[in-house]
Amino acid sequence: MNARVADVRLVARLARHETISFLRTPVATIFTIAMPLMMMVIVGAAVGNDTVDPATGVRVMQFVIPVMTVFGVAQGCFGALGMHLIDLRDRGWLRRLRGTPVPAWVVMTALAVTSLVIALMTTVTLLGAGVVFYDVQMVWRTFPALLLTLLVGVACFTALGFAIVALVRSAGAVQLIGTGLLLVLAFISGILLPGARMPVWLETIGWIFPLRHFGEAVRDDFNPFLSGPGFHGDHLAVLAVWAAGAAAVAVWRFRWERPQSGVAAAGTAPEPVVSTAGTTGGAGPVPRTAVGAGAGPAARTPPAVSGRSHGPESRPSPWRLLVGQTAHAALRLRRDPSTAFFTVVLPVLLLVIISLVFGGTQVEGLPLPLFMLAAMTAYTVGVSAYVNFAEAVTVDRERGVLKRLSGTPLPRWAYYTGWIACALWVTLATAIVLTLVAVLGYDARIGLGAVPVMLVTVVLGVVCFAVLGALVATLVPRSSTANAITLGTFLPMAFVSDVFVIGGPLPAVLETAGDLFPLKHVSHALLAALDPAGRPWPWTDLAVIAAWTLAGALAVAVAAAPVRLGRRNRRPAEAAVR
Repeated sequence: MNARVADVRLVARLARHETISFLRTPVATIFTIAMPLMMMVIVGAAVGNDTVDPATGVRVMQFVIPVMTVFGVAQGCFGALGMHLIDLRDRGWLRRLRGTPVPAWVVMTALAVTSLVIALMTTVTLLGAGVVFYDVQMVWRTFPALLLTLLVGVACFTALGFAIVALVRSAGAVQLIGTGLLLVLAFISGILLPGARMPVWLETIGWIFPLRHFGEAVRDDFNPFLSGPGFHGDHLAVLAVWAAGAAAVAVWRFRWERPQSGVAAAGTAPEPVVSTAGTTGGAGPVPRTAVGAGAGPAARTPPAVSGRSHGPESRPSPWRLLVGQTAHAALRLRRDPSTAFFTVVLPVLLLVIISLVFGGTQVEGLPLPLFMLAAMTAYTVGVSAYVNFAEAVTVDRERGVLKRLSGTPLPRWAYYTGWIACALWVTLATAIVLTLVAVLGYDARIGLGAVPVMLVTVVLGVVCFAVLGALVATLVPRSSTANAITLGTFLPMAFVSDVFVIGGPLPAVLETAGDLFPLKHVSHALLAALDPAGRPWPWTDLAVIAAWTLAGALAVAVAAAPVRLGRRNRRPAEAAVR
């Protein structure tokens, strides 16, 4: 009996530790709790909350908030759990636990309990906000069925989180599957597009996966017009089958250590790298041992890397530095599947899915494929030049790459310009793919006169958002915090800036908020270029983008001034010590 009590206490302590760790991770909290809450508010503002049945007082949000809750629960139990679990494995935390008296089942149970706690927090937050602000009514006769459905759903997606980590070795691939795949399934499962009529083949795919069954069961439990206790045996059976299969895969394939193929050879530590792309003619990072390390003359610092005792003719040209750093930035993007998915693949998928679902709809006076082409191009501008750029700079600063660059011929301007050029290249490439999909797949017509306006808009937009990303990277010391800030500001901006189609016009307050920020003006400038009826050059939108660029550059200069001043003040003291 005492042993069982001790095990329960261990589970409780580990679950408490993991829950606190989750709450201290800004990105996980934003995607799991804040994102569904934000989407609920914006969708509620767009579609309204009119009364469906005056006799009962049932409103529109009675059927929207339950599916938003399902999305938050699935994200916390599947995406967030998978990313957290593989991070624990890659950092050796799980391996160290295996060397302690804590039983393996205690660790796994504690992680599962943490998923349940996170799901409970998400459910209480969203449903509480729905009851207080949107007059959502609890259907008490189906409350036991609702609890059972939530428990089975949590068990299903928690088991899927363990199974993904058991099958996939790369942390980037887990993040891609855990967030990217879940987002795509949310679109085709009626979670993010409730009530939308989809093609038969998309409907079939949606019914295969458990998210559709989870959402339908929870929504029916909140439907006061349905009779009965609310137990949906068909949906619960599908969730249970997925849970059992995922649990079997997790037990069969789960590893407590990182696979050896992704680790350096035994007895050797991985070499730190210096981002000196362009200084050695290659596109990739250079091992530290190649810079001044080694026993023979061939291993010493080459003239092109040292840059101290050699003449200007030994230095790479500015063009070579810029091209090399751009290639290095593109290589890093290609090696990060999750970033590549959200930057390149997701906008193409959204254009395809939304154009399929809503068919010949007209938005802003344009056919939907053209509207989505402009919106997804604007989305790519913001993600590549704002979110990715800020994260890359803060990660390099944390790893000491920026500090080590001071000992190479690569100037800071080439480093930053290389990332901006990479963002521009990625945006243009994605825009070309989006254009081909819209033209070949949906018979959209684009005149040659649209090309100059689109090019100018994309270039100005990339520079503007890169400056704003540099501002975040200057003000925020940690990459996790910078990522939370960029995502936490960009995604709401996208919802109020005519980037994400959410079903209707926004209230005046949200429209005004969108007009203040540059993303909406990037989107509107692209819409003006793509309008078949022809519109004049969007000088006002371009002027707003330019104004944000200048204001951001000024803010970066002001924010960076104390750092440069501190460096100047330290140099005399360091010289005196020497």
